[in-house]
Amino acid sequence: MPQLSSHIDSVPPSGIRRIFEMALALDDVLMLAVGEPDVDVAPEILTAGSDAWLADETDYGPNGGLPALREALVRKLARENGVVVDTEQVWVTCGGMQALYLAMSLALGPGDEVLIPDPGYSTFAMNAAMISAVSVSYPLRRDNAFLPDFDELTRLVTPRTRMIIINSPSNPLGAIFPEETLRALVEFARQHDLWILSDEVYEAFSYESPHVSVASLDADDRVFSVFSLSKTYALTGARVGYLVTPPGLSTIMRTAQEAMISCVNTPAQLAALVAVEGDQQHVKTAALHYRQNLDAATALLRQRGIEYLQPSGAFYLWVNVGYATGGDVAGWAERFLLEKRVAVAPGSAFGRGGEGWIRICVAAGLDDLLEGVRRLPEPERHETDAQATARDGISVRLARADEHDEIARQRLEAYRLDFTIGDDYAVQILDVPHHAAIGEVWVAVDDATGRILGSVTTPRPGELLTPLGRPGEFDFRLLAVDPASRGRRVGSILTDFVIDLARERGAERVVMNSGTEMTTAHGLYERRGFSRMSDRENPPGIEPSRAYGLELSQRRATTD
Repeated sequence: MPQLSSHIDSVPPSGIRRIFEMALALDDVLMLAVGEPDVDVAPEILTAGSDAWLADETDYGPNGGLPALREALVRKLARENGVVVDTEQVWVTCGGMQALYLAMSLALGPGDEVLIPDPGYSTFAMNAAMISAVSVSYPLRRDNAFLPDFDELTRLVTPRTRMIIINSPSNPLGAIFPEETLRALVEFARQHDLWILSDEVYEAFSYESPHVSVASLDADDRVFSVFSLSKTYALTGARVGYLVTPPGLSTIMRTAQEAMISCVNTPAQLAALVAVEGDQQHVKTAALHYRQNLDAATALLRQRGIEYLQPSGAFYLWVNVGYATGGDVAGWAERFLLEKRVAVAPGSAFGRGGEGWIRICVAAGLDDLLEGVRRLPEPERHETDAQATARDGISVRLARADEHDEIARQRLEAYRLDFTIGDDYAVQILDVPHHAAIGEVWVAVDDATGRILGSVTTPRPGELLTPLGRPGEFDFRLLAVDPASRGRRVGSILTDFVIDLARERGAERVVMNSGTEMTTAHGLYERRGFSRMSDRENPPGIEPSRAYGLELSQRRATTD
């Protein structure tokens, strides 16, 4: 028989689909591998689609989509994304995946290079191979808070580089690039004259800050934006997405659409119109459900001592199981499925940077989700970890929201014993809910009485706590001991806990940046092996005026 095209063999298979198809052949599987929303579709959306079928709305439609739907999407983009376009820039596609393929096929030719995030959505690399382009991974590393390294990006650019793909909120990371990072990426693309393909399929699920569309930051028409109704409205099988193009491409877009799909089916478009134009409360309810699932799952992961990237968007958890996988997370995921009946996506399906990690989809029933997390193997805990969390009748745990007021009171009283607190700094100390939102607030608790004895704020897994932190560091702040508890070595227990937590999360250095001279605290750090970092300090009055660091590989013997 004739041979297939030679480039087809270069298209990488989907490691996610392999797990999914294995799971379908098994009984009693907890399905946490595929990004399938578990919420119901709003009734009015279903009615619109079914009414269209019953009314025989089955003729060909325009290449770009139904005019009413395109106009509704134009209004939505202006209202929610800050992107002002006309209808000839909005093209209804067969899901977000066709929109991705369409944009890449317009911008890339054989041998052209596209920069894709690693870890990143597996279809990016698959599409590149399908059109004989070359995917070049730009790493999103744990020690850089899973953000792009611009020096490394620059080194990856060659004369064949034509496009960079940005995915925020990220699949698989569940992370969101800060606006300043997005602006820097747009400027990077401008400097190197690259197209930008912005995958914003998870735009509706941004938990820490409003979603920022890359095209809203673009001044010279180089952004293709991909959106989908699949995740937002739980319409994965309806296959409706849309591509927003730079201006002036309507003629070529009509040709490309005709060659690929002609048009998206009309009943699905009419259902999409009702979804986009209708009440969005069901989207907000879905987002709250996913956020609550994320919070419950991350609390259980922390309790079990399993590292994860704190999610800020989408409905995925990025979890480090490298301690159990032996360098082959794909093989481990298959064994985990067969032995524990839990389906998770192996991180290596998203690029080399995903080795040792798994993606857990939290769009599931809460009981199934938590049971799946419970079946993960627990990492080996060192004796020092146990000593740090339970010493002298004192345990360390994450603070609860109802304890924030007591933590604030203790911090203010403790700091007032050390130095004069200005009003501005007092406001910062008292804002414990903010500390818990950007990091993790831990409390030392008397095991016998349950009373809080002190507290400290640390970064979330894979992140930095403040802009003062640097890659590879574990920067902590606001360690405070209730004045009534002094003499019980609470400060030493909390400091040792921070050191052990930093080591457990793979940090190279623990750093405390302080805005003032705090004699008691700084003496404590020096006794635990920290040393002054004069190169990180500023004159008095300019934060940080004191910086203390501890190299984890060279921790000195300490005394209390």
